[in-house]
Amino acid sequence: MNSISIIIPCLNYEKLIFSNLEKIVDKINLFKLKYEIIVVNDGSTDNTRNEILRFMKKNGNIKLISNSTNKGKSLSIISSIKECKFNKIILIDCDIPYFNYFEQIIKKINDNYDLVIVNRRLKESKMIDDNLNFDQIIRAKIGNIISFIINLFLKINVEGADTQAGLKAFKKVEGFDKLNFYSKKYFFDLELIYHYTRKNMRILSVPVTYKPSNFSNIKIFSLKNFIILYEFIKIVFILRLLK
Repeated sequence: MNSISIIIPCLNYEKLIFSNLEKIVDKINLFKLKYEIIVVNDGSTDNTRNEILRFMKKNGNIKLISNSTNKGKSLSIISSIKECKFNKIILIDCDIPYFNYFEQIIKKINDNYDLVIVNRRLKESKMIDDNLNFDQIIRAKIGNIISFIINLFLKINVEGADTQAGLKAFKKVEGFDKLNFYSKKYFFDLELIYHYTRKNMRILSVPVTYKPSNFSNIKIFSLKNFIILYEFIKIVFILRLLK
């Protein structure tokens, strides 16, 4: 029987976390899979933790990791990976982006691939750009700039260098536990893809039709953006030195 672990980092998402967990479980049940879902409540200040606990009462495959303070998405994912029972892991954000492709991601990671990623920069991908608000437009442009910098300095073997989409799956390949991850906040995905390209793992990019997310805990005009920028520069510099 195939088995899979699903990691969902979560921050202040009380309104939809219960229903989104239901949607994920409904999709998984389409497959003959043994599964676990690890939800990381990363220091939420709303009722997110209680909503996760409420869902756990109806499904014994859910595990909650609750950080007393906000430690960051990357650290939350890294700590969760250590708790995973299974070798195949899906990472999905709590707002379940690109959910129309969730089944495809499951099928492909069960094929002969080591890493499967949603890739918005593929030629076959298409962004729906009608009725976008200001935040969505800016996030899309920032995403393009990040991909450009990654491609320029790291030259990872992924078309368009799209590392930050909120849905991907990977296998814990031989030597995974020895990999070093330096990101604490936002760029675990970048490091994961970088390591797998360097190890010549089998990587599949999935084209998508998408609209930039309207959900984010980080606002465009926020001091957190300087933290993101600092960490991004640091991670790119470190990975550049490792080449």
